[in-house]
Amino acid sequence: MRDRYGITQVTIDPSDVSVELATIAESLKNEFVIKVHWSVVARPDNMVNKDMKTWDIEIHATSVEILSKSKELPFNMWEDPKTSEENRFMYRYLDIRRKPVLDNIMFRAQMNHFTRNRFTKEWFLEVQTPIFTVSSPEWARDYLIPSRVNQGQFYALPQAPQQYKQLLMVGWVDKYFQIAPCFRDEDPRADRHSCEFYQIDCEMSFVEKEDVYTVAEWYIRDMTSQMVPHKTIQIDFVRLSYADAMDTYGSDKPDLRFDCKMIDVKDIFGSSELDFLRTAVSVKAIKLWSHPTRKELDALTKFVQNIGLGWLAYIQIKEDTISGSIANKMSQQEKDLIVESMWGAVWDTIFLLVWDQKTVVSVWAKFRNHLRDTFDLVDKDALGFVWIEDFPFFEEDETKPSGLEFAHNPFSNIKWGHETVDTLPPLERETTQYDLTCNWYEILSGSIRNHNPDVLLKAFEAAGYELQDIKKRFWTMYEALQYWCPPHGWFAFGFDRLMMILRDEPNIRECYAFPKSGRAQDLMMWAPSNVDPKELDILGLEMKKKEE
Repeated sequence: MRDRYGITQVTIDPSDVSVELATIAESLKNEFVIKVHWSVVARPDNMVNKDMKTWDIEIHATSVEILSKSKELPFNMWEDPKTSEENRFMYRYLDIRRKPVLDNIMFRAQMNHFTRNRFTKEWFLEVQTPIFTVSSPEWARDYLIPSRVNQGQFYALPQAPQQYKQLLMVGWVDKYFQIAPCFRDEDPRADRHSCEFYQIDCEMSFVEKEDVYTVAEWYIRDMTSQMVPHKTIQIDFVRLSYADAMDTYGSDKPDLRFDCKMIDVKDIFGSSELDFLRTAVSVKAIKLWSHPTRKELDALTKFVQNIGLGWLAYIQIKEDTISGSIANKMSQQEKDLIVESMWGAVWDTIFLLVWDQKTVVSVWAKFRNHLRDTFDLVDKDALGFVWIEDFPFFEEDETKPSGLEFAHNPFSNIKWGHETVDTLPPLERETTQYDLTCNWYEILSGSIRNHNPDVLLKAFEAAGYELQDIKKRFWTMYEALQYWCPPHGWFAFGFDRLMMILRDEPNIRECYAFPKSGRAQDLMMWAPSNVDPKELDILGLEMKKKEE
């Protein structure tokens, strides 16, 4: 017999029971629900199975009743169902019976419980903010809900409890938290679930960045030690500026559990015979402490071609020579300089990524992680936590009249104080935004807020927003900040993404009891689905025929 708690062996001896009971026992099939009366007996010493929780006993049935029969299963209930993800999600209520799926559901429940207890212990007040709110698409597209009572108007599902939690600070709720549901109409990917996700949301009054870091770090340390004690923190909350992270690792969420830094070597090839090196806008080098085989090198070349780079140049350092795809065309001086710049040693391989700066940085981050996975460069049970700081406040956006858009959260404060609003050009301003990354995933975002309404207006105006539009879209926030708002800061952990890392799941969908598919569908409930025209009529809506 099997349930969520484990497996217990039930035996029926035909010579000791009635014919009726033996006949029922013979008719039992997988996944039948049964009711058993039994006696518990000790197993003989030679039949003890220490791999089972019930290793020293067995159940002798005295009666068996079939409560529910099961039709033929769409896939087996063992560890590997040998079926597609779509089929598993269509029959999710059966998939949950499998131990890996059930274990994830149980882990999630424990993580919820730990989180609530830990923050409540520190005097954080759990507040559940509204689900039906106003449309304010600062990050992604909103999910809109038509109003029956107020026809022609719409609610929106919250992309985050952004404004509500700041308003709690105005209301003197100085330490808030919530395991908050968030809804964004974004394209799904392996680390981003369709439609909905959850975040561990916190806001605190009278804090600076170091206070926020302290709270986030003690939560991670305690949760890791209690819930995944087999995991080790290898990179212990180091800090990198956004500029350094991009320049050295090509990513604002670098995995620092292995080295492989990106080094600019463009100056070495100023007079090179190789035209593509001499004329390239950018030449970056990275080092691998290994000599890949020809087959592995061909696979690496194919990989970079598939992600946007035309060719992969490399050299390999041997005891008496340097070989590789470009070695014959390099001068001895160039070889010496590249080896010196990369601290090269025998059996190292040095790759050169050559293209424009933007392409190299983008490809490099993916290539670096591909090397990590291909050559097993990290301990799978190691965690690397990195704070990324000093983000630019604005970024260029040619689609906007001002040519600018907020690079991150528009309600963040400006680094170096409010006076920099009038002294620094927009693209030179940095924000108090910070991210926490782990193993190449962003798991937390946050910032110290801008609690000054005048400075907030100037920030929006710099991005090209008109005063009338700002007050229309953010009237409540603008008005509330004028009634004495304390300095405050926030962070939000991606609950599902953090769980994905701790559970070693390759896809975030496995962290939900009832996940959406890769096409943002609930295959079990057939959602989204068509709606009866009568329902649309009640809401004052009609469908517009899609143009071919």
